[in-house]
Amino acid sequence: MLYFIGDVHGELEQLADKLAIKNIRNSQLVQVGDFGFGFFGSKDKEDLSIKNLNKTLKAGNNLLYVIRGNHDDPSYFEKWQKIGNIRLVPDYSVLELAGNSVLLVGGAISIDRTSRVSGKTYWREEEFVFNQDKLDAVLRDVKKIDIVVTHSAPSEFWPYDFDLNVHSYMARDKQLKADLDIDRANHSRLLKFITMRFSTTRWYYGHFHASKGGEYNDIKYHLLGELEIREYVSLMIKA
Repeated sequence: MLYFIGDVHGELEQLADKLAIKNIRNSQLVQVGDFGFGFFGSKDKEDLSIKNLNKTLKAGNNLLYVIRGNHDDPSYFEKWQKIGNIRLVPDYSVLELAGNSVLLVGGAISIDRTSRVSGKTYWREEEFVFNQDKLDAVLRDVKKIDIVVTHSAPSEFWPYDFDLNVHSYMARDKQLKADLDIDRANHSRLLKFITMRFSTTRWYYGHFHASKGGEYNDIKYHLLGELEIREYVSLMIKA
């Protein structure tokens, strides 16, 4: 089975509890960023939290794949890392999961960046980067991309505008609106690139702390809420 998981923000105990309650076993799990790497307060706390989550993953024979969000230290995702049953996935990776070819790219803009500490809780490298050279390289021999996973989303997907919370941060960060517009536009470039080449059917993302579904040009997109766990169901089985 294949599942997708929304933003976690370090709440690994809650995630472990949800996996146990749902009795998820023998499955592959994809977490859409903002896992919390670098935000646990101390390395000891981080190691303990991950160790405890790994116990639950191993007990259920589950593998968890994680992409970077804007509330993750990007250095954790510079190369593949294996931490027990957790896999940290670098940007522009393609995985074969439950018979699906999945493209994964992380990154987004933090609306609260001016209140965070550079190099400790904020990194300039946090943003999503549209890199056609990497796309061309990773997709050169790929025949299909069934699913795309990003942290943020194209402007064609919900939400279509900024809410009051975002506007409040814009008042304190004069460059924020321009950077957010660029972020969504770059995701839209990825969307255009993918749809011109593949018959992609699904797109999963997080970042906006809501649960929402929709459709754009035959792609069913799913915005996952915080700690939401959504099972993948093939379109051949259920629309």
